Amino acid sequence: MLNDYFSSMNKKHIQNSRKFRVYHRRIGFVFLTFFLIISISGLLLALKDVLHLKPQVQAQQTTNVSQWISLAEIDSISKKYVSEILALDTIVDRIDFRPSKNVAKVLFVNHFTELQINVTTGGVISVASRTDTIIEKIHDGSILDYFLSHSNVSKITYSSLLSLGFIFMSISGLFLWYLPKKIKSNKRKQEV
Repeated sequence: MLNDYFSSMNKKHIQNSRKFRVYHRRIGFVFLTFFLIISISGLLLALKDVLHLKPQVQAQQTTNVSQWISLAEIDSISKKYVSEILALDTIVDRIDFRPSKNVAKVLFVNHFTELQINVTTGGVISVASRTDTIIEKIHDGSILDYFLSHSNVSKITYSSLLSLGFIFMSISGLFLWYLPKKIKSNKRKQEV
């Protein structure tokens, strides 16, 4: 009676193990490329300072706060420079202010250019491409929104599907590890 119970349990575990193995393999194969993209881009982002993937801040002589130009002036200077000198789109994404270095970094929505502006003189002291921003967009899937539309639909879809894929791969991997152990345990109990 007990042997029949363990035998039937083993059959169920074996069937479940085979199903999980098939699903794990098929879904893993589909997501493999994306898992590699996320892993490689994540590694590059973790090492972005070491690999110099973002422009270094060009520190300027620090001055009194009363001598700083306004954000509106920084915005105007950056838009004029990008429009007239670089002939690029002028929509500003953000302005990062570095008070200890007397610099404002201006980043744009539709391209990966970074301007560094001296907040005392208003002079453009650096123009560089933000490689780390490109890698971030590849990592989170928003690079597709950059080319297709600016609505975050691709990013949300990409992130959601990959998250669900990671969850499924983790759970099915856990079962692929657990079920053979359970089968061996049942066989030992059956022999006793």
